[in-house]
Amino acid sequence: MNETEYKGVLNKEVNKLAGINSRFHRIASMLLDHIIMTIVIVPPMIILMILKANRILEFGNGTFSVIFFFMMFIYLNKDFFNAKSPAKRILGYQVINRKTEKPASELKCFVRNLTIAVAWPLEVIVGLINPERRIGDFLANTKVVVSEKEKLKTIWTDLKSKTLKLNLIGIIIIGVIYFYGLSLLMPNMN
Repeated sequence: MNETEYKGVLNKEVNKLAGINSRFHRIASMLLDHIIMTIVIVPPMIILMILKANRILEFGNGTFSVIFFFMMFIYLNKDFFNAKSPAKRILGYQVINRKTEKPASELKCFVRNLTIAVAWPLEVIVGLINPERRIGDFLANTKVVVSEKEKLKTIWTDLKSKTLKLNLIGIIIIGVIYFYGLSLLMPNMN
């Protein structure tokens, strides 16, 4: 085992299957991200729904919608730190700006992930056809490249050293508009 490979059944199996086909490796990254983000987001949502159903916690005037969209906001910003999502760190990928060939900004990463909420299955199909770029990458002018593999705990290191930039204001503004638009499509979430 070389030093960039990690122990664990999931990593071992993903790396073994990825060796079969390079396209699978990229799709594995997308699926692993989806699984990780689901594990992060779904349990708090289930707890909130149970608390609401049992009237332990009362939500009014769209509070539940705000909480739901906040959780989705976390999902859409999974590449926020160093343009690497949790799965991209494990499997060795990074989102880069096609124009500069440098790690994509937080805003570009957010824009590229906007399509996930409405076209996730289609994104997987496009990812099979073109492992470097999916639909969101065309919108944000980004692509995914092979990068150094990292352990998940590097997210905490990046979080500690992160200074919030003007991009965060743009992300919040776009996020509010985007989620407001989605809330109009799902009016019964209160």
